[in-house]
Amino acid sequence: ARPIHVALTVSEWLSWDDPDSIIITSARNRVGITDILDAVCRQVPPPKTLEDDDGTILRAVVVDSWYDSRGVNCLVKIASGELTESDRIAVVNDANSVQNQSFSVQECGLLLPHAIRTGRLKRGQMGYVRFGLRDPRQAMKGSVLIFNKDVGKSFHLPSLPDSSSSESVLYASVHPIESDGFEDLCHAVDKLALNDTGLQVSKVASLGGIGGENGGPFLGPGIRVGFQGLLHVEVFRQRLSDEFNLEAIVTPPKVPYRITFLPGRRHTTKESHSKVIEDLSEWPDPGTRFTVEEPVVQARIIAPVEYAGSVMELMKRKRATEMETKPIDEDTWLFSARMPWGEVVTDFHDDLKNATAGYGSLDTQEADPPLQLASLSKVDILLNNEEVEPLAFVCHKDTAQAEARVVCKKLQEVLPRQQFVTVIQAKADGKVIASERIRAYRKDVLTTGGSKAVGGGDVTRKKKLLEKQKKGKKRQQATGRVTLSQAAFNSVITRSS
Repeated sequence: ARPIHVALTVSEWLSWDDPDSIIITSARNRVGITDILDAVCRQVPPPKTLEDDDGTILRAVVVDSWYDSRGVNCLVKIASGELTESDRIAVVNDANSVQNQSFSVQECGLLLPHAIRTGRLKRGQMGYVRFGLRDPRQAMKGSVLIFNKDVGKSFHLPSLPDSSSSESVLYASVHPIESDGFEDLCHAVDKLALNDTGLQVSKVASLGGIGGENGGPFLGPGIRVGFQGLLHVEVFRQRLSDEFNLEAIVTPPKVPYRITFLPGRRHTTKESHSKVIEDLSEWPDPGTRFTVEEPVVQARIIAPVEYAGSVMELMKRKRATEMETKPIDEDTWLFSARMPWGEVVTDFHDDLKNATAGYGSLDTQEADPPLQLASLSKVDILLNNEEVEPLAFVCHKDTAQAEARVVCKKLQEVLPRQQFVTVIQAKADGKVIASERIRAYRKDVLTTGGSKAVGGGDVTRKKKLLEKQKKGKKRQQATGRVTLSQAAFNSVITRSS
């Protein structure tokens, strides 16, 4: 574990002058536990008394909330007043929003670490409260519990929710694999959202067939779900499989682009106007004059120094700018750069792990400014001349053809073979830039049971049968549907490799 080396490295990185004050601890080996608890008692100040606290006004700040078999539990910190069972309380979500519904406190107590029911919580204590909520999102972190009789009164609120903390970082559409599994998917996602407040679920556009949640004839209706990151997406898919035995398709993450339409022949307006789009079906048609601004993030990577060349080459390939390096210690470097969010949100994390043998770590935050102009193209994927909108992606114009070829090649490998020929095409700016074919299954119609030849060698009879088979294959190709799997969408996500 090298605790002394890590302590010196962290002290140098954070400009900490006293590395000896770092407590060496291990919960597994039960080392340093008492030292940490003593240090908390010495260094963490006690809660401050609110200026208008007269002991009669309850203000309990929600620290966390979760769902179990008995309902929603809230972990609260009593900032003022006293909370007892059977009190009538209300939830304040922000300074101007108080839920109309009042609740009766059913149970409260301390976590030591198991729940110990005390029936009362006093100022300065932290404990759990149950008061009949059915959804933990009704009392998010930072909400304040007050007496119902105090609703409408003017007094200081110690903390209010930070909307940015729970705002989803990326969005994707979730579709059931089975054609009749949409209701089961909705039920499963609703249950997952009870224990995962980071999920933002929207089913408004799913049934109506509008917006990005309508997968068309290939996917059918779906749900728009907001996630906190790429790892959150993987955990979500795994929980659907493990807890509900439900396989679902998660489309590539949606990236918001700001499109500025410029005056031209196809526009009646004489002035330019901007529009933010996430659904690529709203991307301007070829021939339209417009500019694109893409979101960018400030990326920080920590990796061993021996992989510095691989990391910098990867960042350069992902269109990173303003690249900087800083040595943390003799073995580890810190790499920072501005990177397009569309490049990071796909397969950058996997590529980083491959480039650093698993030792690289990535952290991102919103850049300043958050948008930059870019030369981008939308690449449409066509199966038998029919666009598959969920497989469309946006990339830089210089790499559009190369990435399109990778996607077509991967789709050729993962799509199931059909009784008809499947033609895979990638189109950008109105032109086909890549194409692959999947051969059809073909029955030998020149034999009838066993190895007996048809027509006794008659050429005209053989040609007639082959021509009949050819027409049938052509008819199937015009009406048949290709089944999409999660592997097909992973081909778009990992298109750069």
